[in-house]
Amino acid sequence: MKAFKRELKFESYTKPVERDDLVEKNLDYYKPIFESFDKGGDKKVFNLHAMILAPYWYIYRKMVLQGASIIGLQVILAMVASVMRQPLWIGIYILSFGLYVRAGFYGVHDYYKHVNKLKKQGDEVAVKFRHKFMTDKSGVDGYIAGCWVGGTIFLYAVGIFL
Repeated sequence: MKAFKRELKFESYTKPVERDDLVEKNLDYYKPIFESFDKGGDKKVFNLHAMILAPYWYIYRKMVLQGASIIGLQVILAMVASVMRQPLWIGIYILSFGLYVRAGFYGVHDYYKHVNKLKKQGDEVAVKFRHKFMTDKSGVDGYIAGCWVGGTIFLYAVGIFL
C-alpha cells in the first residue's frame, strides 16, 4: 500500500529541531506570520481554511485534541438538540459554530504554540531518535483528517437518526 507510506526524508535528521522543518507544508504562508508572533505581533490572523473546516484543519495540522474536542462538542449538542427539539438546544448547537470563527482568527496562533511546543520537545529527544520524532510530528496528515471526516459523518448519522 504505497499510498499510505510516508516519505522518510528525516531518516538521518541529527541537527537541532527547526520550526521550518516541523511546519513543512505551506511554510511560505506560516513563516512570516510566526516571525511576527515572535516579535509580539497581533495574535489574530485570519485563515479562511481554518474557519471553514475548523476541526479538520486542526486535525490536518496534527492538533488532534483541539479538532476532536470541537467535533465531540458538536456531536453531543446535535444529539441533545435532536432529542429535546427545543429552540434553546438548537440555538446552542448553532452557536457552537462560533468555534469555527474562533479557529479562523486564532487557529494560526494555536498552530504557532503547537509548533513551538514540538520544537522544545524535539530538542530534548536523543539525537539517535530525532529522525523518528520528525517523521511522526512534522508536517500535516491528510489521511487521518480524511478518516475523521468519515467518522464524523458516521457519528452524526448514528446520533441523529437512531
